Amino acid sequence: MRLEVDRRHLTLPVLGTIHTHENTRRIERLIALNRAKILGVTVSRQGERIIAAVRVSVARPQQSGVAQPDSTVGIDVGVRRLATVATTSEVIDELVNPHALEHRLSELRRLQRQRARRTRGSRQYQETVTKITRLHAEVASLRCHTIHVFTTNLAKTHGVIVVEGLDAASLLQQKGLTGAKSRRRGLSDAALGEIRRQLRYKCPWYGSTLIEADRFFPSSKTCHDCGHVQGIGWVEYWTCDVCSSSHQRDDNAAINLARWASLGSVGAPVKRGAKHQTESHSAAGDDTRKGTPALVGANNSVRSAA
Repeated sequence: MRLEVDRRHLTLPVLGTIHTHENTRRIERLIALNRAKILGVTVSRQGERIIAAVRVSVARPQQSGVAQPDSTVGIDVGVRRLATVATTSEVIDELVNPHALEHRLSELRRLQRQRARRTRGSRQYQETVTKITRLHAEVASLRCHTIHVFTTNLAKTHGVIVVEGLDAASLLQQKGLTGAKSRRRGLSDAALGEIRRQLRYKCPWYGSTLIEADRFFPSSKTCHDCGHVQGIGWVEYWTCDVCSSSHQRDDNAAINLARWASLGSVGAPVKRGAKHQTESHSAAGDDTRKGTPALVGANNSVRSAA
């Protein structure tokens, strides 16, 4: 693979020299300063565009310009709200779920019915396929932009960020329940594991610390006032049977997660007989597998908090 001197062309094996929409000046300057090394390139199609993703190893110094280095926040992700940000005592921010796919679902269904009526291989069939592809690309771009803005702001603002070790893959495997198909679509549309994946590499960039709480930690059903754990099902609002405190499940979970950083837990037991495993993962590793309370170090690796 070679970057051409005109900064507008990229030479790849088999494909030859191709024109690039973006200028390659930034990569070329880093290579000239011996601060970057090209490891490979992946060519893929996203919508109507051909994307050449250049994988580069960059010597990037860790920044220490966090706005609130003493701030500790917990992040609870969900479908009602994409994310809830809270300190150990109160909720300070909420990220509204854009429902990128849900808002375009009627349009997608109309286009898919239209495609079904076309003759496969015809001009009108290809035009409809192009419209569907463009719609999916717009949905993905909206979802990606929303999460990127949110995670960048978190990593730049707070010194310690606690996220739940959610097993997103298992949530998508629910079957046989009432409305299970719609629920799985909503979970996929929310991209619950993407926030944690982005924070894993952004926190070392800006000098903040990421802590991953145990995946079986009952953050939603633990009363943050008295520590009592009770079953709450899928309800949004619930009342503690011991202290009679009323809670919104997302707010309560975010506060409990923020307390995890200093206490290790809030007095609630880890159930289901989970076997805790401590192993290292890369920042870009599998985001939906088993995890223990973890920290992201300066080398972009995740290690156990124990």
